[in-house]
Amino acid sequence: MIESMALKLSEAGIEKSPLADIAKSIENKNMKIESSLLLNGILVGIFAGIVGAIYRLLIGYSEKLVHFTAEYIKSGIFYKFILLVVLIILGLISGFLLKREPMASGSGIPQVSAEITGRLNSNPLKVLIYKITGGLVASLGGLSLGREGPSIQLGAMSGKLVSKLLRRNSVDEKYLITSGASAGLSIAFGAPLAGVLFSIEEVHKNVTKKIIIGCFSAAVVANIIGQYIFSLKPVFSFPDIDYVTPSIYPWIVILGILLGIFGTFYNNTIKILYKFYEKLNLNIVFRPQVAFLTSFILFILYPIVLGSGHGLVSFLLEHKLSILFLITLYFVKTLFSLISFTSGVAGGIFLPILIQGAILGTLFSNFFDSKYTGLFIILAMSGYLTAIVRSPITSVILLFEMTQKLSYFLPIALCCLFAYFTANILGTKPVYEYLLDRILTSNKIKDNEVDMEVEITTTIINDSTLIGKTISEVQWTENTLISNIERSGREIVPKGTTILEANDRLTVIMPKRAVDEFLKKFNDV
Repeated sequence: MIESMALKLSEAGIEKSPLADIAKSIENKNMKIESSLLLNGILVGIFAGIVGAIYRLLIGYSEKLVHFTAEYIKSGIFYKFILLVVLIILGLISGFLLKREPMASGSGIPQVSAEITGRLNSNPLKVLIYKITGGLVASLGGLSLGREGPSIQLGAMSGKLVSKLLRRNSVDEKYLITSGASAGLSIAFGAPLAGVLFSIEEVHKNVTKKIIIGCFSAAVVANIIGQYIFSLKPVFSFPDIDYVTPSIYPWIVILGILLGIFGTFYNNTIKILYKFYEKLNLNIVFRPQVAFLTSFILFILYPIVLGSGHGLVSFLLEHKLSILFLITLYFVKTLFSLISFTSGVAGGIFLPILIQGAILGTLFSNFFDSKYTGLFIILAMSGYLTAIVRSPITSVILLFEMTQKLSYFLPIALCCLFAYFTANILGTKPVYEYLLDRILTSNKIKDNEVDMEVEITTTIINDSTLIGKTISEVQWTENTLISNIERSGREIVPKGTTILEANDRLTVIMPKRAVDEFLKKFNDV
């Protein structure tokens, strides 16, 4: 509004108008902010890219050692005993790390989401050290965990550390945390666009121009570092499929529905296993032993499920496997992954979910010509991830980026759509939301942190009841302050008489304890 008024005055020949000066000042300020976010995003991308690349390489080397060990211990009982002792020691180390830094447990994605909303405040350097160490220990133990979730937290904490070093304010810090999360997923999969979308869709949960600038710059730079400095290769290699015949599409719909059902099974199983650990009532130091002892059994009986499972996709593509073998492989891999994850050790479920989806896709492909195996593997990976996480856009773009084939896009989108629809109907909460609820109710947040003021950014949707109301007319939650409104790329200083419009981006300051109440009350923003 100020800019339009200034423009009219300028056209009338009043070049020295105070309004013109104000408009110019606002424009220059916005440009400086965006330039600063771009440069900071590049810096975060460099830091997160290096950290993520090192972590990825370490996990890769450790998994090679695991599979070598699985072959080596076949030669005698003595080596099996040595392995048991080593796994027990690794379990104790994992427990010690969990006790020293609980925020470095699990995948780290829920912790990052809580950081963005101000409900957690982690020490970034401490989390980086313990996350890398804990993830490496878990990987050496053969646990079925992914590096991708931890990479997101490592990237986010890299962003927070950069923010601390540059002495940025709380708002900029959240931008840099989100940018770091984008860089983390980008370096893990070599998929910068998926990294940006995941951070927006799952971590930050809203989109602004500033978020896009920071996330995109960080993700691209991290990917460049991974490819050209550390020589990281794509995680998976998929066969070329030039054309998907129309006759396959009804089967893609059926596959999507089935994946929604299996995704619901996964989300229900993770709840059951958490309750199992609670009934065991083990000290945090000894809790990981359940996962490491399970790993020992699988080292001897079923070593194919050890580790995250990067090599399983190639194995599924290269071999004709029976239905019974695939069913067994799916359930053993799924249960081992969940036992590993719910033990609390540092490691993610992102990649194991994709691997489980690949197994289901192979199982489904057994009823079709073998030339469709690769297609159904790709579809199942994306659909299964969608059903569990409920981030369909990220799932579509991630697999699209990894295949780099336009012909895959429509089938992937269709499969994800029906997987998402089915999982929603069955009514299970998305896995990361469930995990976040667990973290927030675990009494790890200190009492003196509850009253801290936090800043969140939210967008008024097109059918919101707030549209057309002035700020003073809205019954906001207690002690809530609207500090800024972004409208069509312009920043507006809010007043009581300011009328709210669709797509307004509100920066809201409130006590930390009021965040959940605000989000529930204003579910139309």
